[in-house]
Amino acid sequence: MPTESKLIDNRMSPIESFFINARSSGALSIVNFTSFIYIIVLGLTFKDLYAFMSPMVNIVQAIGVFIIVVNVFVYHKTKNQPQAAGVLLFCMFAIHMVNVTYAGGIDTVHYAWIFIFPVLAGGTMGWRGQIFFWFVCMLGTVFFYLWPENMATLPYEGDMEYTLATRLMCITIFSLIMLTYHFTLSEKMQHVQKALRLASFEGDLFSGVFNSKAQSVLLVDENGIIERANTTAHDTFGFEREKLVQTSIDDICVGADNVFSYVYARGNTQEVEVLTHHGKPIWLEHSSVKVVDENEKEHTLFTMQDISERKLFESELSHLAHFDHLTKIPNRLMIQDQLSKLIAENPDTTFAVVFIDLDKFKDVNDMRGHEAGDAVLLEVANRLQSNIREGDFIGRFGGDEFILLTELNTAKEDIIRLVKRIQNILKLPIYHEQVESYIGSSAGIAQYPEDGKQANDLIRKADAAMYRAKENDKGNFTFYSLEHDADLQRKLQISTALNYALEKNEISLVFQPIYDADMNLLGAEALVRWHHPELGKVGPDEFIPISEDNGQIMELGLWVLDKACEVLKTWEEAGHNDLTMSVNISYKQIVGVKLAAQVKEAILRHKVDGRRLILELTERVIAEDLDLVNQNLALFTELGVRCAVDDFGIAYSSLNYLQKVDFDILKIDRSFVDGIVDDIDSLNLCTGILSMAHSLNLVVTAEGIETKEHFDILKNIGVDKYQGYFLSKPLSEDDFKRICSNTI
Repeated sequence: MPTESKLIDNRMSPIESFFINARSSGALSIVNFTSFIYIIVLGLTFKDLYAFMSPMVNIVQAIGVFIIVVNVFVYHKTKNQPQAAGVLLFCMFAIHMVNVTYAGGIDTVHYAWIFIFPVLAGGTMGWRGQIFFWFVCMLGTVFFYLWPENMATLPYEGDMEYTLATRLMCITIFSLIMLTYHFTLSEKMQHVQKALRLASFEGDLFSGVFNSKAQSVLLVDENGIIERANTTAHDTFGFEREKLVQTSIDDICVGADNVFSYVYARGNTQEVEVLTHHGKPIWLEHSSVKVVDENEKEHTLFTMQDISERKLFESELSHLAHFDHLTKIPNRLMIQDQLSKLIAENPDTTFAVVFIDLDKFKDVNDMRGHEAGDAVLLEVANRLQSNIREGDFIGRFGGDEFILLTELNTAKEDIIRLVKRIQNILKLPIYHEQVESYIGSSAGIAQYPEDGKQANDLIRKADAAMYRAKENDKGNFTFYSLEHDADLQRKLQISTALNYALEKNEISLVFQPIYDADMNLLGAEALVRWHHPELGKVGPDEFIPISEDNGQIMELGLWVLDKACEVLKTWEEAGHNDLTMSVNISYKQIVGVKLAAQVKEAILRHKVDGRRLILELTERVIAEDLDLVNQNLALFTELGVRCAVDDFGIAYSSLNYLQKVDFDILKIDRSFVDGIVDDIDSLNLCTGILSMAHSLNLVVTAEGIETKEHFDILKNIGVDKYQGYFLSKPLSEDDFKRICSNTI
């Protein structure tokens, strides 16, 4: 584990380094060095001074040297630099004062002492030591200057000039040394102060970290014994105050010897769940760092944070990311993960991906609102979960789409039985607020590894098979085949191309005439056509459902309404003021009362008579939200616009709906008209619809008249208006104008 340290950059010359970084211990310490030099100086001068030195001087010098030598050995053992320096200075000062007092003056050899004193004083006592010895020297000089009679005690008696000169020289040398040493000493003090500030900062930093309430902090010695522990650590692990101190780190929680051994050895940050001695599970994020004390002993500082709340939050986020928030079953992400896992772990085992789409969910959602739609989805999810096998996996892929992953090694016959069972339980009515809804489902099946070996590829192919099943007959299922890819590709092409169809003028209107029983022209129904440069002619039965699913019908429907009003205006200008224009309205366009405002805007823009405009609404519009339909019909009536219920009898219509909705026209669907020649039931049905409509004062239009027999039979039973290829195919705008002119 790396040890972190702080370094102060200090680049100096060798001389500066000696004075500033003078060693405080060892053979070359400044105390030992000074003692050695001083003893040599005394030894060299002892013989020369012996003749005029008194025995007292010799005794003091001998005692001083002895103390200095002993001091060196004592210092080597104790490493107490201030004490050793103080003893050395005292002895040197005593010897020097005795020599000056009894020997007098300053001889040549005494200059060596002058250098040694300030060096030792500055290296051990700082500038205060230097000033002290400078002051002593200055005091002696002033003394002999004021009281020259005392010079008789000096060997150079009467030689005042020599005495003053030597002492002034001493003062000058002292002053120069002090001035020189001031800079190095000042720099040393700056480094010392910086080091002290750094030490204080790191101490405060350590104290702040150690006393943190957010983290548990433990200081552990080399043997794993806790030396210090903050309050948070006691609270986290359930110990009373100070009970963790002198406790082994292996005993702080259940299995701590395994939990912290890795961090203790490596220093990596790790997240781990532990159990306290009170049985409380907690999640910890912990790490450690090595620290070394002044005695070069190594300790380990552990920091641990209780991240239990964060882990709980992460778990909740993970659940939200992998489970549908409404149905609480796995969502698209988890489905894809589970499918990828199945493929990775079972590369040679078969299973199936079943793509389930609810057939009539959009009707519930659009007619009764999202609350009813959510209730349907919840019930569907519950039924799916209750009717799959133990090894199956079900999830909501999105919207009204669900995906079933069958258990491994499910035979094709078992897949069919499973899908049929699911479709049967989804056919049962679903109740919400005492209203029943019949949903049903279509399913597409892709098999692994036969149809694909990649998760997304299998889902795509199951989706394509589902669309084929829905096209053939809702409530059905089919297995994937290569043809489905072409179908899906065409749907994607149509959906993409529709985005630019209006902009590129690829959309147009044709007009199918509507006649009365005497073949008088009454008006026409505007029918939308699309001719794409690459796809060719795309029929409305193909692109209208796609536009409704993708939301493109809103823009397309508004264009049809506006264009139809524009053509109706040309008819009026040509004198055909009695002709009507019928416009188909998608159930998607009935949202609030926005459509009524759009109709009004189109009428005003083209200045047409609203009484000549007929809006044809499909039966699914009135199936659920009767209030919304009546609200719109009332607004249409204010504009003079009439409304017709289109394709009556094939979907949701009933006499009950017609009694509650104020329509003007009823159009019998072509599927009933087609069988009236050979099928007596179809004829009776058409007769019944006609009688019912007339009883409600509704005008009846029959569409899909393909033969003269159709026309004659419908005429005989009393149908009001007639439309179909027998009478006229849909015509272009110019062709319709021509037949209008022929009727004048």
